[in-house]
Amino acid sequence: MGSVRITQQLLVSRVLNNLNDQQRRILALQDQLSTGQRVNQPSDDPLAARRAIAAQAEIAKNEQYLTNISNAGPGLTETETALLTVVDILQRANELALQGASGAIDSEQRDQIATEINQLLESMLVQGNQTANGRYLFGGSRTLDAPFVATRDGSGEITAVAYEGNDTKVSIEISEGVRVEVNETGEDVFTQTISGTVDIFQTLIDSRDNLRADDLDALQTRLAELDLAQDQVLVAVSRVGAVQNRLDDTEANLSTISVQLEQVISDNIDADLAEVIVELNAQSNAFQASLSAAARVIQPSLLQFLA
Repeated sequence: MGSVRITQQLLVSRVLNNLNDQQRRILALQDQLSTGQRVNQPSDDPLAARRAIAAQAEIAKNEQYLTNISNAGPGLTETETALLTVVDILQRANELALQGASGAIDSEQRDQIATEINQLLESMLVQGNQTANGRYLFGGSRTLDAPFVATRDGSGEITAVAYEGNDTKVSIEISEGVRVEVNETGEDVFTQTISGTVDIFQTLIDSRDNLRADDLDALQTRLAELDLAQDQVLVAVSRVGAVQNRLDDTEANLSTISVQLEQVISDNIDADLAEVIVELNAQSNAFQASLSAAARVIQPSLLQFLA
């Protein structure tokens, strides 16, 4: 049976390799202690690093979705406020038109009612051209110019209102592949011409003019149109409210998911500092013991040289 000769060079090489390995472990533990992370580079734990990177990518996407939702919030709030104001205007116009259609009042009183409706018409134009963050709410994708432009007579009264926006719906992405429309166009709210809808501006103009003309039969038609107009706007209010609720729910879900993903990252790369300290002490003691053992095995002159 053969024997293996242990040379001094082989002995020194093995001792130095063991000491280097221990130093690397100590340095790694010191890195964990200083950074608070068990994984400081992918090679420390490739599988954990991959999980953490994937979680960080998901968090970044969620942050963009949350930003989209946050940016849409003020516009939706202002839209809802404007629409509710429009409902109030229409309710008042309905009350006035009903009063004017009564045979119990005279022409002078109808003229006074017409004057108030004319002011409601002006208020309606203000709401139609409402803005949020410097952008018009009801112009579709044409948000830098007023969507409603009034034509006025010599006395300054509105005789017609034209819609110069478009019917484009603005949408935002709130999750992977999911987009939500976050605007109401002026065409949908104020100037619909499909069956069962009315042009709100024209209805108010006609109501004012019918009152001045003492045209009671026409006022009955205006009353029906004002009822339709209120329903038309209330449908838009409902749409806006539904979108707001959906965005609120999505925002809460995204925030919860992001917290869970942060925990995934922590579970995979964060260090248990108490455990690291204990292991670092153990490795340091082991290293000192190895140095002592090496000093007895290797000639002192060599250790002095290595030091």
